Amino acid sequence: MSSVAKEFRLVVVGPPVVGKSALTIRLTQSEFANEYDPTIEDSYRYYCNIDNTPASLDILDTAGQEEYSSMRDLYMKTGEGFLLVFSLTDRHTFEEISTFYNQIIRVKGETVQFVPMMLVGNKNDLIDERQVSHEEAILLAKKFNCAYIETSAKTGLNVVEAFHGLVKMVMYGDLMGIGLENTLYPNKMEELKAQESKKKLIEQNSKNEMNTRDNTNNNNNNNKNFNSSFNGNNTTNTTDNQNNTNTINNNNNTSSNVINSDNNNSKENNNKQYVQNTSSKPSAGAKENGGGCCTIM
Repeated sequence: MSSVAKEFRLVVVGPPVVGKSALTIRLTQSEFANEYDPTIEDSYRYYCNIDNTPASLDILDTAGQEEYSSMRDLYMKTGEGFLLVFSLTDRHTFEEISTFYNQIIRVKGETVQFVPMMLVGNKNDLIDERQVSHEEAILLAKKFNCAYIETSAKTGLNVVEAFHGLVKMVMYGDLMGIGLENTLYPNKMEELKAQESKKKLIEQNSKNEMNTRDNTNNNNNNNKNFNSSFNGNNTTNTTDNQNNTNTINNNNNTSSNVINSDNNNSKENNNKQYVQNTSSKPSAGAKENGGGCCTIM
């Protein structure tokens, strides 16, 4: 499967002790890491099928401590999708998550228009300790232009959906109407409306393409008819011109023959006149007064 799987580079970011490593281990090993071990940088490989596409998820679990912030630019440049994780039981982490978002936009915003991000409110199972409401988190997700989902690394709630949803955003380069599951934003109604809008847009584009093809075919047929008519007229004109040329040549030949005949007749007459003139001249030795001819022996 790995030889044909498409690779997606995902990065998990957020403040310390929000459950970044616990979410990644729950996905890749189906286990819950109960003990906290500060992460510097861990990489995981996970294979799955998303929308019938074999996928290889290269997941980078990053350090949340401020002293490692200088490393973030590097993995943010290479990352394709980002999970922004905060703890629903710690309001400070919710407020701090904007720092990570701003850094991602600063690094990625120069090269891409849409950055796939999933805002993740973890520790959903600790209901009595909750400090951040649905409404607050949804408003922040809309501000970030990213999806929002609530998870529990302990119970496994929405862990797969969070990672798969992020991959879908990377695949389609969009947030709405791509089939996100169990997100609070966009919700089911927003997803359906977006899917209907996309369907109408696709149908309209298809109609426009068909109309364009029909117009192109009509133009080609009109051009063919015009060329045929134009060539037909040219043939007729060529024939007429040839006939006119032949007539002119015949007339010229006739005129030439008449002129040549007249010239020949004139030459003959001139020759006859010349003969007559020659015959009428007196012979050598003849006398004008009618004297006889003297022959010398």
